[in-house]
Amino acid sequence: MNNINKNILGFWLYLISDCIIFSILFISYLNSNDFFYKHIIYNYRIILIETIILLICSYLSILIMKKKKIKYCYLNLIFSILFLLIEFKDIYHLNYININYKTNNFLSNYFFIIFFHGIHVIISILICINLIILKKNKKKFKLINIYYSLFWHFIHIVWLCLIFIIYIKK
Repeated sequence: MNNINKNILGFWLYLISDCIIFSILFISYLNSNDFFYKHIIYNYRIILIETIILLICSYLSILIMKKKKIKYCYLNLIFSILFLLIEFKDIYHLNYININYKTNNFLSNYFFIIFFHGIHVIISILICINLIILKKNKKKFKLINIYYSLFWHFIHIVWLCLIFIIYIKK
């Protein structure tokens, strides 16, 4: 097994382990019962905007891989940071009205899932910065582009699961 195949296998194992972790977090969230907080009114327009932003980031990751233009890296970076700012505003608002992770198990699971997803978006920002640096140094980075695109699609799939399990589930 050559070095590239080991890297690809390692990346797929990482994605599988992340799927397992998110699955466990979703199961933990679904098993926590607090009927009062389950009826929190979420701002569905904000959730739609966040979903569109993540879709744009997934599309831009494909353009980075296919067209190899650095402008798509910068756009992806901007949209990723915009998503994180909107998420932070949402969490800040919940904290402002005294709904935080310390309240109960249900909210603790909710905030942990949101923060864990946010950490993955931060990791994608770091990978994008790495791609920009590699592009500036005129290095070849086709394999990293593939990893980046797969990672963004994984983040978006997790976000869709998060929407269906947390926000839409009644």
